[in-house]
Amino acid sequence: MRLLFVRHAEMAGDPFVRPERPVRGCLSKKGILQAKALRKRLAGEKIDIVFSSSYGRAIQTAEIATAGRRIPIKIFEFLREWTPDRSLKNLPSTKYEEIERMNADRYAEQTWKTELGEGTFDMYARICPPFLKELEDLGVKAACGGFVPEKKARDISIAVFAHGGSLNTLISFILESRPFPVGRFSFRHTGVATMEFTEKKGVFHPSLVIE
Repeated sequence: MRLLFVRHAEMAGDPFVRPERPVRGCLSKKGILQAKALRKRLAGEKIDIVFSSSYGRAIQTAEIATAGRRIPIKIFEFLREWTPDRSLKNLPSTKYEEIERMNADRYAEQTWKTELGEGTFDMYARICPPFLKELEDLGVKAACGGFVPEKKARDISIAVFAHGGSLNTLISFILESRPFPVGRFSFRHTGVATMEFTEKKGVFHPSLVIE
């Protein structure tokens, strides 16, 4: 069992667009080159299925990175990035800037939930339970402090294409690192984090592979 966590390439256009496939115009020229370089990097990796955020930049990155490999790509709304309160755009610019300044002056411990949008625990509740459900549908059940895969799923390899915030939430959750308003992991565009699992008495326990 193996999980690859991949941040999207450099985006272009509307960050909230959820386009039909195949996706065009959601990555910059530089982003397309990044995604093609990622395809070469992943060429030797076993990938059975891709989970992707519903945002165009993640889907287009996944499509380019897996082109020609007949790997199914499943699109999930729950993998989208942190959601800002878009109604704030209707405020006068001075009021919005005041809210931003106020939050910039707070300690991290004071920013679990702010006026700017989705809170830390909101993200965990949105992302983690449905992710576990998708794993279970593939034959991998969270249990006994780790994961218990069915025989058919013991060698499964899943690539998750998403965003810095949503990837941080997932990795922290799986590694049982306590939730915190500031991300624990830094992803460059098309950065990849690999999670491998060690079996002990039928239970698979995760570890982050650093290369």
